[in-house]
Order: sequence, then structure tokens, then C-alpha cells
Amino acid sequence: MIVFSRFALRSLSRSRTRTVVSIIGIALSCALICAVLTTVVSMSDMLCRRTAIDEGAWQVEAPSITADALTDLEGDARVRDHIEVTELGAVELGEANAADFGQWLFVKTWPQNPADEEILPAPEITSGRAPRATGEVVLPHYLEGANLEPCGIEASGPLEVGSGISMQLGTRTVTLLGSDHDPTEQAIDGTSRSGAYFDEAEATQSFTADLGRLDLTVVGFYRAYGYSGTRALQGNSAYVSATGGEAAAALADDSPATCVFSLITVWNPNDAPALADELSHAATDSTGKATTHNALLRWQGVTGGSEIWNTLYQIAAVLSAVIVIAGVSLVYNSFAISVAERTKMFGLLASLGASRRQLRRCVLTEALILAVIGIPIGIVLGMAGCYAVFHLTGTGLAAMFDVDAYGMSVQVSASPAAIGIAALLALVTVLISAWVPARRASRVSAVDAIRQTQDVKLGRQARLRRRRGTTAGMGTGMRPHDQAYRICGVPGFIAHRNLARASSKGRVTVAALGISVALLIIAGIIGETLGYASGTALDTAGSIDLSVRIDATSADTGSGPLLRDDGNVNGAALQDTLARLDADARALDGAESMGYHTSYVSDIVVPTDMVSDASWGFFGVLLADGSWSGPVYVDFIDDATWSSYVASLGLDAAQFEDPAHPRAIALNEYDRSEGGTYGSYSPLAGPGAIDALTFDSKDGLFVGGVVSDDAGNPCVWYSAPDGSEQMVPLDEAVATRDAIEVGALADRAPAGITTHTSTLHILLPASAIALAENMGFADAQMDFTTAGDAAAASRFEDAFDDVAASFPELDCQYDNTAQTKQQTRMMSETVQTFIYCFTAICGLIAVANVFNTLTNSLILRRHEFAVLRSIGMGARSFRRMIAYECASYALRGLVLGIVLAGAVDLAIAAAMSSSFTTFTPVVPWANLLAAAALVIVVILISVAYALQVNRASSIVDALREEAI
Repeated sequence: MIVFSRFALRSLSRSRTRTVVSIIGIALSCALICAVLTTVVSMSDMLCRRTAIDEGAWQVEAPSITADALTDLEGDARVRDHIEVTELGAVELGEANAADFGQWLFVKTWPQNPADEEILPAPEITSGRAPRATGEVVLPHYLEGANLEPCGIEASGPLEVGSGISMQLGTRTVTLLGSDHDPTEQAIDGTSRSGAYFDEAEATQSFTADLGRLDLTVVGFYRAYGYSGTRALQGNSAYVSATGGEAAAALADDSPATCVFSLITVWNPNDAPALADELSHAATDSTGKATTHNALLRWQGVTGGSEIWNTLYQIAAVLSAVIVIAGVSLVYNSFAISVAERTKMFGLLASLGASRRQLRRCVLTEALILAVIGIPIGIVLGMAGCYAVFHLTGTGLAAMFDVDAYGMSVQVSASPAAIGIAALLALVTVLISAWVPARRASRVSAVDAIRQTQDVKLGRQARLRRRRGTTAGMGTGMRPHDQAYRICGVPGFIAHRNLARASSKGRVTVAALGISVALLIIAGIIGETLGYASGTALDTAGSIDLSVRIDATSADTGSGPLLRDDGNVNGAALQDTLARLDADARALDGAESMGYHTSYVSDIVVPTDMVSDASWGFFGVLLADGSWSGPVYVDFIDDATWSSYVASLGLDAAQFEDPAHPRAIALNEYDRSEGGTYGSYSPLAGPGAIDALTFDSKDGLFVGGVVSDDAGNPCVWYSAPDGSEQMVPLDEAVATRDAIEVGALADRAPAGITTHTSTLHILLPASAIALAENMGFADAQMDFTTAGDAAAASRFEDAFDDVAASFPELDCQYDNTAQTKQQTRMMSETVQTFIYCFTAICGLIAVANVFNTLTNSLILRRHEFAVLRSIGMGARSFRRMIAYECASYALRGLVLGIVLAGAVDLAIAAAMSSSFTTFTPVVPWANLLAAAALVIVVILISVAYALQVNRASSIVDALREEAI
């Protein structure tokens, strides 16, 4: 075995170029796999840490754990830790306080987290502090300063920090009333698990003061809304300090008003679902069923539910597969060519008694030596690259994951699992790459190897012609190489014969070129894909830096209020007021006005010939006759901005700026988000006339919009609170009908128009404001740009506010978007940085692949080239022969690369479709051309290098050179 190991080392040392390039290829493949996996793990870890800080590290919640189940938790090896929140009973606030503060308070113990982990974040204290000792309580923030009417809380004045109060605890009983279908009444759990609010028509509630009285001191108030996803902290609650025995006491009594919430963490996140199922089976009623913390477990790799991250994991898997295939190609090509050219050596070894197993080991030993050197280098390069990229894009990643708000830092998570997987994949890549050449080397016949009959293999067509008795000569019988001879003469003929007789070596070279081309095209596909994702999911708000949202008030302006007594806005008067405010704002320094617009909401009906196949993608109803109906936004834009917009679209100003005949422009492209999925839609097929409708009101009924009845006729759907409904024919239900002519469709909005998700926008000039008479006013907006300067936007906001003070009929609210845009830009730049890094490494692997394959192929053909030179082939003819071979390789490799890249493109499109519903595969033409150009350049460099090495050796030495 030592002899063959020395043979392996000797072979590697003699072929230094092949050895170095192979090590580089292994290192790059391993580095890229390591970087991809580490990046995904690091991003998931950031989301996991952020979720744990925001929502808690608990993984299972048992909202009504039993005494036996709690005892079992103590001895369960799966459980890492757990805390309990005990509900001690209810406090009745009474009908007099219910309208302002709700009817109930539920008294619970303050969460007591272990020192090393925050299993359940405590509620946010808005004033005062958390309870620390017996007899202290914190109340909901809405009770601060409240003077309660007589109820279950007794206080000697308004509730504030330091107030002494007395709470009467008791049992709340809830009875669900029967319905017409089922008149049976049903008593349900009265704790906070069932909620605090019930409609009087649905349930009756009663209270029994049977759990004693608590004398407490108010030490703080907490924010009572929007802070927790656990049932333990939900409900209108008051929190007292826990002494440690509350859970045992609550589990020991038989009161239906007490319960124990258990929040659990486990060592292995995969055990959380099973534990939750066990606790649910042990629960005494349906309200006690355990739940899992899916928002956290998703990032820990246990549950799904986030389409965008599922997409990233799928793309990471596709990229890892591509990288492995590229690595296999690079290393395999090196070994395949090397083994093919060393058949004489392996044959002599076989003739000397070497077994097939020993010959295989010789080649595999070479592979392991390369792996031992290349894999550690690749791990170091991959981790170093991750640290460098995360450092460069730290600000963008912080904005993308909002980690600053949680006191976190952007950091690389050096996951041993990810590093181990990367190393294992790299090792598997090397072994797979070497296995086939190793088997080929072990099966070489000693006689055939010495005679080198393995080097000459006829292609399938040549074998068929031989069977038919035809030969390929240089006379009139030429067929397969006819074109080669006509183009390149004798060098072309020889090149064609070389390609035919060494077809297996040619396929290796073509495969190397094809995978290299595919890598470069795939890098472009990834760039286009992530660019689409960031452009669809991130809103850059255009060039707007300060938005002023304006509402009309009932203030008297001398000529009457803008907000009329019937609740509608005087559209013409509002336009006049906005024009005056805009003129005053333009006189201020520090920002440039981007105009203003007013937005209205209207129900419309779009005729069948205007509806595109994508109309299902936005909110509304596709009627049986093919028309569409639903609410849309109608935006009236100031005349100056409208004129600029019409000109930018290349439309005829005479047709779109005539106040007597207003024509609208429909914004026919928008993005839509649905709980983690994104899409881009174009709902209209072309211009035409649409109807803006209002409907007759009917006492006690709500208008649900236009639908199709069972017969397919358009009707207006009315519904009542009791669930009853009524269908009225469209013509009978319409109160007003205003025709709007849509003269053009556009795929972009004018500056300042903020599109609303899932809603069509119809744009009109302010001069057409009369069309808004029957529409519902949404708001007005005035926008300004400060060239991205957030501080300048703040200063201008102050100056504008002073001007707006002289317009009491307008209520202005400000949104400084410059800071948000800066974060969004950083997020987009972060995505682009990852794209550039991936492209660069893919390019290096591709270059190494092509260079390694061609240089070794040509260098190892020294004997053949020496023979040609010895019989008189000149340098020019020699170059033409090589050029023909390389052109054949390049053309076939380019076709193969395009096919492979197309397959990967489809796989990535399938991954994207889970979160971007309208994504279609892209063709990165720039990368395709760049790939072709780079392959040609690398071929030329590789050939030049190999030929230079060949020329450096003498003809005699090359002819006498032995394989060993």
C-alpha cells in the first residue's frame, strides 16, 4: 500500500499544474458551499434570536396544565426549562366601567424567568416598575389615572403609582346562548383563556365573589396591547408578584376560575410538536390544548409557515447541488483525463502484479490527498468570505432583519453542522469525481494498455459505417469530416479524426465547458431572481422624502367647511385649498415639491373586453359574464404633475388634458403581498369605459358589492348582522352611475402616487374632480424631495407645519420617508453584494474548470503532438488543428451549458413560485454573452499555456517519454 501511496504522491508532484488547479477547484467548491450554508444559517439564527427576544424563547405553551402533567415535566429529559403563570381569579369591573375599560380583569402572577434565559418576555412597563414583593400589582396602562365607578376594585382616588387598592377575586361564569338552529345553552370556561368579550346576544356572564380579597399596592402600569402571542399574557390582566406556591395551590383547588399556564423550552426543537400533542391529550377541556411557538420553531427548522424563507432554503439547496455538480466536474475532469493518458502506466502496473483494488486505491489516494489539502482551505475561505461580506453589509442586514430594535448585532453563526455538511459534501464531491476514473484505471488490460488500444475509440456513426463497408478517405467518399476538410484543410481533417477517436476525452472537455457556461449563466439567473425579489418585496417609495397626508376638517373657512354636514368632502373646494397650500410650500427653502393628489374610493364595473387573464390576482369579483367589479382608488392629480406624467408616457396632451372630456390613465401594474407571498399583476387588457357606481341604501343592510347570482346575472349583495342576505338586480340597486373613460394603461405611477396593495388605481387630472362627487374621500397627499436627506426633510417639515397652521380646514400628518428609504436601499445593496460574491466565485470555479481540463488534456498529448511535428506539420497547421478542436468543444459546451442553466432556472422558478406567485423564469442575456466570451478567452489562455509547455520540450524527448 505504501508503494501505491508513493505512486500517488509522485503523480501529483509531476503534474503540478493539474494538482494546484484541482486543489483550487476543491477549495472554491467547498468555500462556496460553506458560504451558502453559513449565510442561510446565520440569517435564520438572527431571525431566531430576534423572535426569542421579541416573543420569548418558549416553544410549547400548555394554557391549562394539570398537576400530573406538571410533575411529568420535571422528569422529562426532553424539557430544558419551564415557567408557570398562574391565573388567580377574575375581578368584575361592572357595567358602569365596561364601556371604557372592559367588564373584567384577570389577576395573574408576574412571569418569573430563569436567570439565563427569557422564556416569556414580561409586559412592557409604561410607568413605575414591575412587582417584586408580595402585595404589589401592575395594572393595564388604560387604567392609569382612571376614577373607577364602584366595582371589584376599591381605591381612594384615581389609580396611579403608589395607590392602595383592594381587589375582590371570584369566579366568572360564561353561558353561550342557543341559536335558532340549536337552542341548547352551553357553559364554557370563564377564565381568560375564553376571552374577555362576549356579545350580549351570544352569551350571558355572571360573577361569584368566592375567592377572597387582595389588598395591594400599585407599583406600575404596563402596555396592555400588542406585546405577546401567548395565551398566558392575553386578556385584560393585573399582575401580582409570585411567591412560588401559586401554581400548586391553583392545581390543588377545584375552582373553575383558576388555571396554570406553563411555558416550556426543550433541548431539541424537534421534540416540541410531540410534547404539545401529549399535553393536549392530558388537558381536561378544549381550551387547555397546548400550542407550539411556530414563529420561533420555523427558524429552528421544525415548522413551515414562512413562504419567503422556504424559498430561500430551496434556492440554497439548488445552489448547493449546482456547486457540487460543478466541483464534481472540475475534479472528475482532472482525474478522467489524467487516467486516460496514463493507461500505459496502469497497464504496466497490472502486468507487474498490481490488483484492481490496488490500482483503484492509487487513484483514490490522489483524490484524498487533494481533499485533505483543499477542504480545510475551502472552509477557511468560506468562513472568511462570510465574515467579510457580513461586515461589509452589516448595516443593510441590520435594516433587513430589524435587529437594532432588539439590541442585537449582525454576526456570522459558525454552525458546526453547516461546516460539517460543507466538508462532507466537498469530500463526497472529490470521491465521486475520482471513483469512475479509478474503476476505469483498474480495468485496463495490460496488453491493451501497452498497445494503447484504449486511446482510440470510434464513435457510433464511425462504427456503423465500418460495418457497412464504407471508409472515410480524403476523396469523393468523404462524409462526416467533409466540412472540416473544406474549412481547415488537412489540419481540420486531423482534428476531426482526433475528436472521433478520442470521443470519451472530448465528452469530458465538453462537459467541463458546459458546466462552466452553466455556472456563469446561473449566477445571472440568481442575480435576476434576487433582484426581482428585492424589487417586489421592498418598497423604495421612489424619490419621496417627506409625505404630507391631508384630511379635511369641519373648520369654517369663510365660504363653508370642506367637510360637509353629510360627511362628504367638497372636492372642488379641497382642490382649491390644496393648490393654495402647494403654492405657499413651493416658496419655502429646503425641499422641492412633487405635487399633490387626492384619493377617493369607488366601486366600479370593468367590462369584459378590458379584463385581462390576470384579473384574479387582485381584490374584487370576477363576474360570470367575464366583467370585473370591486373597489378601486381614483386619484386626482394636480394639473402640473398630470401634464408631466402624460408627456413622460408619450401620450397626446390634447386628448388627456381637455377639462371638457377628461380621460383617465389606469395604473395597470402593481405588487401584491399575501401573508408572505408576493406577486406582480396587470389586471386590465386595454383601455375602455368603466362605470363608477353607488348603491341604494337599505335599512339594516350592508352593501357587499356586485356579484353574480345563481343564474349568472350581476346583482348587488346586501347582508344583515343576523346573517341573512339579499340579492338585488344591479340596475335596481344602482343609485348613481358615472362613466369614466380610460384612455391609456401605464405600468408606473407618477411621482408621489403611493399604490395600495391589491387595488387598481385610476388616475385623473384635478380638473376632472367633478367625477368624485359620488365617491368616498380617502385622503389627500402632498410630497416633497430633499435628495434623500432625512435631516433636511425634518427641517422642512417644521417649516411646512408653520405654513399649514394658516389652513385650519386641513389636518396634516407627516411621514419622513427618507430614513426608511435609506434602510431599504441598504437592504437592496446587501442583496446585490451577495449576488456579486456568488457570481465572482462561480466565475473562478468556471475558469478553473476550463483551464484545468484543457491544459491537462493538451499537455498530456505531448507524444501525439511530437509525432505530428516529426512528420512535418508546421506551426500554422498545428494552430488550425487545435483551433478546430477548441471551436468544436466551445460550441458543444455552450449548448450543453445553456440546457443545464435552463434546468436550474426552472428549479429556481419552482422555488420562487412558493412566495412570488407571478414570478416567471428569466433569461440573463448579458450573462449568457459574458459566459460565451469568458469561455473563449479562457480556452485561448489555456491552449496558449499548454502549447507553450509542449514547445518547451524537444521532439525526441517527447517521443521517448514513457508513461511512468
